[in-house]
Amino acid sequence: MRYVAQRLAQFVVVFVVVTFIVLASTRIGSTDPVQDLAGGQVDEARRAQVLEDYPYLDKPLPIQYGYWITDLVKGDWGYSYYQSQSVMDMFKQRAPATFFIVFWSIVMGLLIALPVGVYSAYRRDRLFDRASSVTTFGFISMPSLVVSVALLYLVAARYDMFPTVGGSDYVAPWDNPYEHFKNFFLPSLAIGIGIGGVWSRLLRADMALTLQSDFVTLAKAKGLSPGRILWIHALRASILSLITSVALQLGSLISGAIIAEQFFGPRGLGDRLVFAIQQNDLLTLQAIGVVIVAVVVVANLAVDLMYAVVDPRIRAARALS
Repeated sequence: MRYVAQRLAQFVVVFVVVTFIVLASTRIGSTDPVQDLAGGQVDEARRAQVLEDYPYLDKPLPIQYGYWITDLVKGDWGYSYYQSQSVMDMFKQRAPATFFIVFWSIVMGLLIALPVGVYSAYRRDRLFDRASSVTTFGFISMPSLVVSVALLYLVAARYDMFPTVGGSDYVAPWDNPYEHFKNFFLPSLAIGIGIGGVWSRLLRADMALTLQSDFVTLAKAKGLSPGRILWIHALRASILSLITSVALQLGSLISGAIIAEQFFGPRGLGDRLVFAIQQNDLLTLQAIGVVIVAVVVVANLAVDLMYAVVDPRIRAARALS
């Protein structure tokens, strides 16, 4: 419990610091936050209405942050005058699409990384290992933008099954699994290919070391099958770096989702974030930034707590400390 309390305290500190930076960064280049929030050139009546709704906009940044974060905790995420919509309603509409793009990207990346990383370590320095190294480094070197364009030209434009730019809407998997798969396959693949390459190299490196460990030699001497040794004993001991990387990559995954949404849809937070940046829609920018920060920090907190579950040696070390 002491370790959990320490990690929660660190989470609060990181969250406060980073969200303050998010608020401060939205003010860069903004000479009049009231005008930006109100939607550009506005009359005095509109300015007065905005200041009545958000009286802290002309205050120093620390005071603005205090009011803003208090409203967030209360559930008031602000109002977008550009869209004539509350930011909370926008999240309810847009967040599910981005969530599923990120989720299926992680699934795609793991489906690539686990078999390639494990078998490459098992066949180290042989033909499969060398071929997978060249292939994965090729995937890693290609940005999501390049992969998206390639998939758009080679797959979406040639086969009517997959939608192209702006041609898909959010469909929940429990409503229509086929439409959900069709709309999310290409954007998830565009992101998953690159991170799958990164994760496979991490896993291969850890597995190669684990397979030289004494407990693996003992397992072989006891007559355990190679499959059981690889997929149960060695993989469990080698997966910590992979779990850490999944959590650390969440920010990059969300950035990749922004690109993928521009090419394939469905329109999610990424599309809304691009528009908010163009229009300097302050409260929308701040809310999306806070959500990204919270997701990344909570994911890393969860990974720290999972370490003890995956590796009993960590649990024992924490108990002694």
